Amino acid sequence: MLDYDAVVVGAGPAGSAAALKLASLGKKTLVLERGPEPGSKNVSGAMIRKDFVTSVFGDGLPVERNVERMKVSLYSSERPVSLEFYPENLATTGRLKFDKWLSSVSEKAGAIVIPKTTVTDIKWKDGRATGVVTDRGEVSTRSIVLAEGVNSLLAISSGIKRELKPDQAVQTVKYVYSIKKEQINSMFNLSSDDAGLSWRIIRADPVLTAGFLYTYRDSVSVGVGAPISGLIEKKIKPEELMDMFMKYTGFEDLFKGFSLREYSAKIIPEAGFPDMLASKSNVYLCGDALGLVDPLTFDGISPAIESGLLAGEAAFSNMPEFEYRYSLIKDKEISKIAKERGLESRFFHEDAPSKYLTMMSKVLNDWASGNLLGIRGDLISGTSMKDVLDFMIRMR
Repeated sequence: MLDYDAVVVGAGPAGSAAALKLASLGKKTLVLERGPEPGSKNVSGAMIRKDFVTSVFGDGLPVERNVERMKVSLYSSERPVSLEFYPENLATTGRLKFDKWLSSVSEKAGAIVIPKTTVTDIKWKDGRATGVVTDRGEVSTRSIVLAEGVNSLLAISSGIKRELKPDQAVQTVKYVYSIKKEQINSMFNLSSDDAGLSWRIIRADPVLTAGFLYTYRDSVSVGVGAPISGLIEKKIKPEELMDMFMKYTGFEDLFKGFSLREYSAKIIPEAGFPDMLASKSNVYLCGDALGLVDPLTFDGISPAIESGLLAGEAAFSNMPEFEYRYSLIKDKEISKIAKERGLESRFFHEDAPSKYLTMMSKVLNDWASGNLLGIRGDLISGTSMKDVLDFMIRMR
């Protein structure tokens, strides 16, 4: 039987960060990935914070385009209000190349990565995990890191977490179109082949939705997500949600005639840590398995990496459960999500999303028309301004 100091389940950003930390600390580390290779289950791409990723994994980050312009569109009616600004430090990357690079860095540090291997069970003895069972045999170990993603079957079967309820998850649907880089530059008025656009689109009718558009070197991804509970209540199927999104944004006409490279659907957790266990004995959760997706910026990569590092440290020393939980709570990256999640539920109850979008749209329209008194009335009406101020104070 194979024997390792630590076994990491999953070779995504969280798993590779954990493996990098463990291997760097001298632990004999095995990473088991059920896909053909790291990133194969997330082919299209994501937006990342470059400085954060390189501070952990070093140079060599495979970037598709640097985000030179970010756009936010708020729909309170059929005519959106849009803002554009010019961020620094953001880039789009292909998940296949990105995840393979992260994994290669952990391998250079000494971790062993074995793909095409599914972990089916965890072996326990006297309350501690002693190994894992895979479809290719058993492996004994002193600690385990579960970076298995949102569908955390091992964490659920081990009694560490429960299955997500409809009001605790978002259903997303995404299209990826193959488009020549010159056409992408022309379509979105980009200055070069290395320049990119990131676009966020928020709408509250008939259900709260958050859409996105990312430009890559020779492709564009567009997608939309909505709370599963809202889709069930309104009897909207995921494909119908995507059809509506493509129509009201005008993307249906914009991408007409281009080849559809990829269609995918994914569940994104809206609930998780700190309202759940983070570990059990010598088994530690990180990334999507802990529900660590920023509900306001939609960033799941950075908290995945950060929690992976913390899980690696915990697995290195077989950290007690309370100590690992405390390390997550006091971490700046993770605590921000914990604070936002509690406030998010307040902002998005009942008709609140429609109210906020209407208020913001009216404020911007009043500003553009020079109606400063109107802005004052918009901000103090109802409880909107109180909620915003409360959010800012509690996020300090």
